Amino acid sequence: MGIKEINIAEAHEAIVAKLKAAFPRCTVGDYRREEGKVKAPALALELSHIEPGERDPGTGQLEVVLRWEVYPLTHFKTKNAAREVAALVCAVAKFVHGNRFGLPVSAAKFIGGYPEDFKPAKDGYEEWRVEFEFEAYLGESVWDNEGVTPQTVYLSYSPLIGAAHEEDYEEVKDVPMVGGLEDAEFELP
Repeated sequence: MGIKEINIAEAHEAIVAKLKAAFPRCTVGDYRREEGKVKAPALALELSHIEPGERDPGTGQLEVVLRWEVYPLTHFKTKNAAREVAALVCAVAKFVHGNRFGLPVSAAKFIGGYPEDFKPAKDGYEEWRVEFEFEAYLGESVWDNEGVTPQTVYLSYSPLIGAAHEEDYEEVKDVPMVGGLEDAEFELP
């Protein structure tokens, strides 16, 4: 059975759309512009890096950890600008944590929120960075999801296997299959 792959362009669009819906007062986009005016409050999304995941799903796909950054900012003339941006950082952190954004990914994990260093192009704004990550799969699965899932499982052991030993097989019942058979207990003849 295959695992749905992620499309990075669609991931950007989906996360931006979810941020826009959750934060309607903010201007939301992706990738900060270092020049020009920004209508604040604002949120800018960036994919900051991609790392290999820890699992091999057995599908020919590459598991990756995608690290994202959201840059909340407010204009310095906003009353209590530092407090406002801090409140926005907390709201974004709560929003992203556990979110899947309608994508075939793991639940997002909030990493942290950090004040951004002074940048002359951003003079006049209070800006922070919120980091989060989730796991996803790149590439198509080698499995085509065709075939029939077995409804009954039988167990035997070598050399009592094959059609000639059909009566030696025991039906496996009431065994959780989530973790595999390695933890299951069977009574063999």
